[in-house]
Amino acid sequence: MSSTFEMNRFSIGDLENLTGIKAHTIRIWEKRYNILQPKRTAGNVRYYDAADLKNVLRVALLNNYGVKISAIHKMSEAEINKTIGSITDGTFRLQALLNDLMEATVSMDLSAFEQALDVYSRQHGIESMVEELLMRYLEKVGLMWLSDQLFPAQEHLVSNMLMRKLAFAIEGLPKPPANAPGVLLFLPEGEIHEIGLLYMHFLFRKYGKNPIYLGPNTPLEEAAFVFKEKRPAYIYIHLTAVGEDFNVSGYISELKVKFDNTPVFISGSILTVQPVVPPVHIHLIKSLSDAKHLAQTL
Repeated sequence: MSSTFEMNRFSIGDLENLTGIKAHTIRIWEKRYNILQPKRTAGNVRYYDAADLKNVLRVALLNNYGVKISAIHKMSEAEINKTIGSITDGTFRLQALLNDLMEATVSMDLSAFEQALDVYSRQHGIESMVEELLMRYLEKVGLMWLSDQLFPAQEHLVSNMLMRKLAFAIEGLPKPPANAPGVLLFLPEGEIHEIGLLYMHFLFRKYGKNPIYLGPNTPLEEAAFVFKEKRPAYIYIHLTAVGEDFNVSGYISELKVKFDNTPVFISGSILTVQPVVPPVHIHLIKSLSDAKHLAQTL
């Protein structure tokens, strides 16, 4: 893990990943148009700071929309912001909001972060906010997390806000019928990334199921105890970043023992890292659309 001093420093590769603009193009922007002015460490290593990231996100947004870089570099910051605000194209507005979320994350501006979420949610609804905006955001912010460009505090602040939004949306849904099928949802021990599971809680509740939510870091013995008491019809588990020693195949074998032949559904990015062939009653959910279809059709 990088030190606090090194975090929020971005390499040119980080900028490429976060903006979609090739590193070669970014270097041309620097040299020909003075768009960016990279800093250097004491060891003479080039880096970019949070202000550079904010700048290149906005420049890339306009350039991808068709505004020539030769025109953008002549604009003041106020003119860039005014131009961005004047464009009403739906795809452009989505990307602009995504940029706002990323900027707010780096600066830990929770007010701006929440405002961006609320604007989109009011216009398009909670489902669209999660599926269209937040999934793209989490993909981008995941790159920042993996390359140690975020403080843990930054991740925790925005994660807690997202979970609060989802929890509020869940509370606003109608109570499921008494005879609705139960779905036990939990994350295994060591897994604390709760947003994906909480969104499934929202979907199961929305589509008339009865979620039994245990949440993150749940020992299998505790989940098995609740299962025996409540006898849910289904079990749902989400795996994102359990730990280097976590063995998906071994965990699935334990699930088979603990939950008899009850259908178990497992989603999460870890499935792409550790491919498995599950038993008949354990099903792997490999996309958001599959997860949503499952919540609708169980």
